[in-house]
Amino acid sequence: MDFLLVVISSVISLFAILNPVGLIPVYEELLTDVPQQQRPGLYGVTTLTGFLTLVTLTFTGRFIMDSVFHISIDEFRIAGGIILTVLGVKRVVFHAHEHHEVSSTNLAELGAVPMAVPLLVGPGSIVTGILVLDREGPLVALVSVVISFLIVVGVFALSSTLFRILGRLGILVIGRILYIFIAAIGVHFLLVGIGNHFNLN
Repeated sequence: MDFLLVVISSVISLFAILNPVGLIPVYEELLTDVPQQQRPGLYGVTTLTGFLTLVTLTFTGRFIMDSVFHISIDEFRIAGGIILTVLGVKRVVFHAHEHHEVSSTNLAELGAVPMAVPLLVGPGSIVTGILVLDREGPLVALVSVVISFLIVVGVFALSSTLFRILGRLGILVIGRILYIFIAAIGVHFLLVGIGNHFNLN
């Protein structure tokens, strides 16, 4: 039961920062000239690329921190908390996505960049993955990433339906709500990191 609750908590954190629902209107704009029959394959490329990127960086991030940058997990937690908090506040208050020019006609390239990286998997999700790994261990981290991306697959499969049912406004509202949770997660990471670093806990 404890394992299940930890996994559910980690999945919620990862899913909120991945925020595939909030990305639907962005993807719709990027895929304006892409025929509907080609979109499932494109979403498949996006999901696979995002999954492999997040798993790789989640499980190598700590080694890179220790061996290359020589920083502690609490220093990383503080920096990650700041990133998540700023990201959440920016999306909620200023509600703007960066504009990504799409010049390539190669659908595989489009699915990988920018749809997978950095739109789906960016600094926030990488930070969250590394911190889940440090806090809960490799099994919880891997299971959480896998479950999160299975949900992402479901969201992408239903993207056209969701877009028709909820409309652009409804999807944007859901996306903003998820970003509020992202800001709260960032504040939590920030407070825990500061508390551990200064022995306040």
